[in-house]
Amino acid sequence: MHIENTSTPHPLRTILLRFDRSVTPPAFETQALALFHELHDRTWAMLQRIKKGRAPIASFTFSVEEVEELFKEAQHKFRHLEMMIPTNPLKDTVRTQLRDLLVRIYTTLGDFVPELSKATLGFWEYDDYMFQEDEWRHEIAFPEFDKIFKNYKSCSVDMVFFDRDLDDFKGALGAVKRQEKKYYEEMNKLVDWYSDLNDNIDLFLEQVDKFDNTLTERLV
Repeated sequence: MHIENTSTPHPLRTILLRFDRSVTPPAFETQALALFHELHDRTWAMLQRIKKGRAPIASFTFSVEEVEELFKEAQHKFRHLEMMIPTNPLKDTVRTQLRDLLVRIYTTLGDFVPELSKATLGFWEYDDYMFQEDEWRHEIAFPEFDKIFKNYKSCSVDMVFFDRDLDDFKGALGAVKRQEKKYYEEMNKLVDWYSDLNDNIDLFLEQVDKFDNTLTERLV
């Protein structure tokens, strides 16, 4: 017997295995270990996509909050304007304030909505990507690992070490999946919130346009 412990650094986690180098590894073992390393690569790539997707969410949240506050103020000004009699000396002032708020709403939306749209598209693409990754893991990678456990006597890799390292990998994968869950929760909340707000703004603009269409001119 020629026993060798190996330590393979990886950004996700260090892979620790033991081999009997006096045993020639069968083809299925070589294939399984190659997939084990690929599994780490793909899981690391998944984590990077999650981090990239989550990174701008706080900024988008702030921007939606800003638009929401402007919208509430605009609604207040419009209700005030609707109740004013034509001779009210403050009518032109309130009208100007409302127009300014509408312009600020559209300007603020223009500042972040294009990037939010890209982020939302990336989120939808991630959903498809995640499904493919889960499918590959369960239908391609894990079945190959089972071959090591079923035929461990003919393998050069130590089954106990491989089993322990696979279990440690699953712990790392679980941490990535928890990050993924947060990504889903945060993006779903953001997209729903923005969509509802945008719908309400559209309805509000229809009301304003019927009241005085000069207030909504050249907003887009």
